Amino acid sequence: MSNKGNYVVSLSNLCKWLGQQAESLGVEIYPGFPAHQLILEDGAVKGVITGDLGVAKDGRHKDSFTPGMELRAKYTLFAEGARGSLSKQLGEIFALHKGCQPQKFGIGLKELWELAPGQHRKGLVLHGMGWPLDNETGGGLFLYHWGDNLCSVGFVVHLNYKNPWLDPFAEFQRAKTHPAIAKIFAGGKRIGYGARVITEGGYQSVPQLSFPGGALIGCAAGL
Repeated sequence: MSNKGNYVVSLSNLCKWLGQQAESLGVEIYPGFPAHQLILEDGAVKGVITGDLGVAKDGRHKDSFTPGMELRAKYTLFAEGARGSLSKQLGEIFALHKGCQPQKFGIGLKELWELAPGQHRKGLVLHGMGWPLDNETGGGLFLYHWGDNLCSVGFVVHLNYKNPWLDPFAEFQRAKTHPAIAKIFAGGKRIGYGARVITEGGYQSVPQLSFPGGALIGCAAGL
């Protein structure tokens, strides 16, 4: 929970910049092409096949149909995020989860705000735990001031909650009514939002990471 001396950055902006650096070094990037199928030969991963494009809802090939590409490599790193489809297959094929605890997941919701100039404190980091969740539900709030009057605020709810009526998005909105939080957004404007599943199981839930021909990294590995 120590944030002294660190930097607050936009991960999406960082990834765009890293992509430009990679391409300048000759790396090929294929945005919008999902990895659809594993290439398995002689008990090892040899790469992946991307998904077909131009397929109608009924499975018919449209005029724009483009078959998936084989992308072969000496080593393939899988960074699909939490519960990626190929990562799940790899876990079963190579028994990567043997001897470790089941993974635990949470839903993370985030908003990007443009604050009124008087409310912005560049570099401010706030973390909150619990409220407005009950004692049976884990989660909490995070808030980062960065850029020119920008603020990223989000809320995480552990997905093992027992109350079937709990609405993670509604709890997020309630969290923003806390006096310490609400004043920050007075006169501001929400300019973006999103959500994603995150892994929360900890070290005891991290599977075996490497296998013949590749490895799991990032949230696919539960890191």
